[in-house]
Amino acid sequence: MGAFMSGLSGGVFQPTPSVIRANHFTPFQFCQLGDIQLGFGQDGWKNDVHRMQLAAEQVNAEDFDFCIAVGDLTNSRYSHEITAFQQTYPNFTVPVHLLPGNHDVHNVSTLKQFTHDFNTSDHSSFAHNGYRFILLNSITMITDLAEFKNHTAYEWRWFERELKAAARAGERIVVAHHHLPFEHREDEPDSYWTFPKRVRRKYLELIRRYAVRHILVGHRHETKNIYPADDFYTIYVVAGTARFFDGNGFGINYFNVSSRDSANDVAQKFVHLKGVTHMKRSEGQPTGCPDIFRHDQ
Repeated sequence: MGAFMSGLSGGVFQPTPSVIRANHFTPFQFCQLGDIQLGFGQDGWKNDVHRMQLAAEQVNAEDFDFCIAVGDLTNSRYSHEITAFQQTYPNFTVPVHLLPGNHDVHNVSTLKQFTHDFNTSDHSSFAHNGYRFILLNSITMITDLAEFKNHTAYEWRWFERELKAAARAGERIVVAHHHLPFEHREDEPDSYWTFPKRVRRKYLELIRRYAVRHILVGHRHETKNIYPADDFYTIYVVAGTARFFDGNGFGINYFNVSSRDSANDVAQKFVHLKGVTHMKRSEGQPTGCPDIFRHDQ
């Protein structure tokens, strides 16, 4: 896969020698797919499907153990968008874990529809070679809509249980979801793109408590890495294959995990989507998607 560039500069969370001796580590590789969002591209939904197919071909050509798609699978949940996704998704020959975005889920009805349409849970976890990947539904995590109250409370409890279970097992933790925890600084005001401040602090306290060094997100339609002031963790944002608002274009994040030292030996690089017919930056911002929480400053 070529040379990787590390996206980290924080301190070291060293695994204990006893853990290293007891368990042989096998390096692995995985990828992060951004918003596939069929129906959102400026050149028509069929070209979105084409770029999803190109992503499948590119992923299949690499030696990934799995991929994680960080939400917004379709733009409007139209039947032709969902059918196109269902027909293209099997073309990936490695497991692709699907997460919901705010265009997939904005009320309890669409939450149930998501699990039905894509034959997956809206949140889940799995262990791989000494790491635990915790995949969250950030819509239910951050919303204050009354109809989600029970779902929200349950997912926060589940998230903490997963973190504790990973810690007990000596696993390093990677977290993935759709929304950005923050974009510029941890105490910034609420925005459409980020966790609201009323839950952001709780989330980031858990991230630090359980030494989570890597957070995979989408939503922003840009490709960049975000760091807190102390560089403790990295937030990886990738635009995906439907539309992008920066100068980086369509692409995929590649990750190479070479040891249990998650602070130093998880390396990331962004690779452009191969075979695309244009890399024209999109203007404007997403529209037509309901806000799922009140924005407080």
